[in-house]
Amino acid sequence: MSDDITKLYVVDLNDKNGLLHAVLKTGDTLTTPTEGQMLINIDGVSINSKPRRDGRFQGYVTESDGKRYFYGKSREEVAAKITTYLKEAHTPKRKAHAKKLPTFGEFYEKWLDLYKKPNLKPSSIQNIVDTLKPALAKFAAVQLDKITTDDVQELLLSINAPSARTKCKVNLNQVFTKAQKSGLIKINPCDNLEIKKHKDKHVEGLTPAQQLQFIEFTSGSKYSLLFRFMLATGVRVGEALALYKSDVDFTARSVSITKDVVFISGKRIEQPPKTEAAVRTLPLSEELCAELRELPDGLLFPYTYNAVRLAIEKIEKQLAFKVTAHVLRHTYSDRLEEAGIPPKVKQYLMGHAKLDTTQNKYTEAQKHYVDAHSEAIRRLFDTK
Repeated sequence: MSDDITKLYVVDLNDKNGLLHAVLKTGDTLTTPTEGQMLINIDGVSINSKPRRDGRFQGYVTESDGKRYFYGKSREEVAAKITTYLKEAHTPKRKAHAKKLPTFGEFYEKWLDLYKKPNLKPSSIQNIVDTLKPALAKFAAVQLDKITTDDVQELLLSINAPSARTKCKVNLNQVFTKAQKSGLIKINPCDNLEIKKHKDKHVEGLTPAQQLQFIEFTSGSKYSLLFRFMLATGVRVGEALALYKSDVDFTARSVSITKDVVFISGKRIEQPPKTEAAVRTLPLSEELCAELRELPDGLLFPYTYNAVRLAIEKIEKQLAFKVTAHVLRHTYSDRLEEAGIPPKVKQYLMGHAKLDTTQNKYTEAQKHYVDAHSEAIRRLFDTK
């Protein structure tokens, strides 16, 4: 180091009463206005005693990553800049700004990975992903606390299908409820929504005449056995497609329902049934057992859900009544009612967790059934 560089002296930077507005006095040292003030020699801090060729004075502070240089027209100006810098560097920093809240898209992914995927079946996860696509498209890059009730209301009103709108609302509410309980937002924007409650469409089973017509019409289809199996057992389509020949007890003439199947992105995924109540053993007719016995080992019905759906839709267009896989399940429930099967037995056979679902949602007193009892009803109130 050249002789024209002198050490810079400042007050103790850890002393709360220290005066960091130190200034240069005559001579080659930086001191404080109070000569008796405690001074320390800070190594690595220097200032030139003579100007550079360009006329400016230079000083520097040595830091871990190199030297930080300061320039001024006078040594006093350089000293003032170094003092200000040292003061700022040693002053406790203000509290960091509040951490920026995650966007809806970021929190949604975390919510799905941490709280939903470990606890739900793949089909349920796929349902959530599908129903929240409109919300993700609108709010993915929006910070959580910036989404208002009006924003959510507008989103839901833009979804035309009532069922999809309701499902989106339910899942959105779960996302925002978790964010609220996590302390990320104060108000759940779903709390004050005004959306008309969606009612599921009423589904009616086939009448005996329609059932017979459907069986005859599909007799030449490769899905004929599947359709007749569903009508004779009331199983959900996913339950039927999950069955193996080993699930059939040909001696007891029964079939065990222990799993379900879904197809996600073309991949076949077997999973537990819809509920614990869906695990059940169903009686089979001798005729149906004989047909199933002739099938090769492995899957009883090696089809995809989409293939079955498209096949039924094609058939429905040629018939004068509504038919879906769900209608076939309702038809089974109606036939059980007409046969006088006790409600609790019906509940078990349908695989319902609640009797109310069996009796009030899946069972219809069809006109032909009421007509069959009309004379008995008349006799009850015949006073002659």
